[in-house]
Amino acid sequence: MALLGSSLTDYIAQVEAWRQKMDAQMRAPGPGGWLAIVGMYPLNQGVNTIGSHPASDVLLPENAAPLHLGTLDFQDTHGTLHVATDEEVTVDGLPVRTALLRNHYEPGGMSVVRVREVSFGVMQWASDPYNIRVWDANSPKRLNFTGRVWYPIDPQYRVTGHFTPYPDSRGMTVDHTGGETQVLKNIGSVDFELFGQSFHFEAAASELGPDYIWLLMRDATTGKSTYGAGRFLMAPFIDSTTVDLDFNKFYHPPCAFCEYTTCPMPPRGNRFPFPVEAGEHFPGAV
Repeated sequence: MALLGSSLTDYIAQVEAWRQKMDAQMRAPGPGGWLAIVGMYPLNQGVNTIGSHPASDVLLPENAAPLHLGTLDFQDTHGTLHVATDEEVTVDGLPVRTALLRNHYEPGGMSVVRVREVSFGVMQWASDPYNIRVWDANSPKRLNFTGRVWYPIDPQYRVTGHFTPYPDSRGMTVDHTGGETQVLKNIGSVDFELFGQSFHFEAAASELGPDYIWLLMRDATTGKSTYGAGRFLMAPFIDSTTVDLDFNKFYHPPCAFCEYTTCPMPPRGNRFPFPVEAGEHFPGAV
């Protein structure tokens, strides 16, 4: 199934284009770019001060933002921004003095606040409290990033899987890198063969939508040449019961690059007993 009707040259070009897109996403200067994250600050109910002054509740990067940008009056799951600085501050591209900020779960997604080249918004993930996540386009980690590193593309690592949906999606409790647990939406299971061995893995709902499943997995490279909490794969449906499992697109989660996020870890059964030397690995590991 390795080529699915494509030539080897076309297939390699398609995987390389996908990898370039993943690299570009990592380098994004604002929301969505993991290397630009410079802080994550739990929100208190009520007034939270925001600025580059060291006493701020939400600390913006020194010399990159006003000392006192303003305050966020946070109530329940979102809050109202009150701008105090004379500098221009925008929310979703529009200059504001006062604005209600959506969190990333609400319709329309997270409101993005920007000042100079710094941006921030209200987030919440797994067992984390609601928090402000801060991005700086001039983060040294972003500016000095040399690129994601990948194993050579090998068509043998692309197989098909049989997807069995559950009549009702269920909660799948997994550990996450913050030391707590997280419940993923377990939508079914997938059965497949790789190098002559049969596997039965649990699948979660994908953030890419209903045309994909999300697999979280470990293998014998985990903690050695690849990230210790495992790797992810977003696998597209070929038809209602068949998925395209291309381990050349096996990638590290955001927490492999950024200390200001947490990631779910694979369910215990989603484990290969051998090294899967495909997809992403650590620099210098091979």
